[in-house]
Formats: sequence, C-alpha cells, structure tokens
Amino acid sequence: MNDDAGGWTDEDDASVEYEALPAWHPSLFVDVFRTALATEPSELRNAFLAQAFVTPESVEAWGDFSRAEALFASGLRISMTAFFPSDDVRDVAYVRLVETTEHRSPSLADVPATAHATLVWRPELVGMPESSWRIHHLGFPVAPDLLPRTAPGVDPSKPA
Repeated sequence: MNDDAGGWTDEDDASVEYEALPAWHPSLFVDVFRTALATEPSELRNAFLAQAFVTPESVEAWGDFSRAEALFASGLRISMTAFFPSDDVRDVAYVRLVETTEHRSPSLADVPATAHATLVWRPELVGMPESSWRIHHLGFPVAPDLLPRTAPGVDPSKPA
C-alpha cells in the first residue's frame, strides 16, 4: 500500500492490473524494453537490445538507442491498454506512451498519447518467453502494410 495512511491507492490498483496482464501483452514487452534501456550503455547492451527487442529490419534506424533512452527518460508512462489495427490484424500492436502523473485513467480520451510503440509479432525470432513481439518504431503509429510482418492473421492472445 502506497499512501501514508496505509490505505489502498490508485497506484496499488494499477500495480495489481499490471501484474495481471498476460505474459504476451505488448505493454509488458515495452516495459521490459524500457528497463533494458536503463542499463549502462555499451556495445553489449546495444547488441542485446537489437537482438531481443527490435525488428531486424529496423536495427539500423535505432542506432545506439539514445533516442529511445531519451524518450523514456522524459517521464512518459506506458499505457496498459494496447491497440490492434482491427480484429483481423492482431500481429501488430500499438502501445501508447503518455504524459500523466496518474496511475490509472478512466478514459483514454483524457490522456492523449505523446508517442506510440509500434510492435510486430515475429514468432520466427527467438525472443522473450511467451512473447514474440518486436518493437519496430517509437513515435507515430506505423500502418500494418508498412511493417515487416511474418505472421499475418496470428492472434498472440490465443494459444497456438
């Protein structure tokens, strides 16, 4: 419990919701990426980020990951709500990065996204346990037809 009076807070509610997200959830993958970015920059760290978190097609654009570090260091929070382009396109996800001091928001319209993480489900790449997401871009959401998709029609939320 996080308030001085010992009562339950919105932060506690948000923590419970976060812990309840399924392992394949795109927001969890973005959060693990953010955590990995926070390690001391080095060639080894950058190689790990390139191998485990981003699409191979976008590695060159990430450079030394300093732009991504700066974006997350700005205080943006990762939304626990992921968006998919449609019910038929579930191998692409967008995770909102938002400016807020709130832990939870009753309406997505109350907190507009400052940026988006565009993710692609890439099961042929060795990645995190129970997740095959790769981040292709941070900034504006990239349309599915512009992404290196190898699993169109796959819904990561459903067991294979």
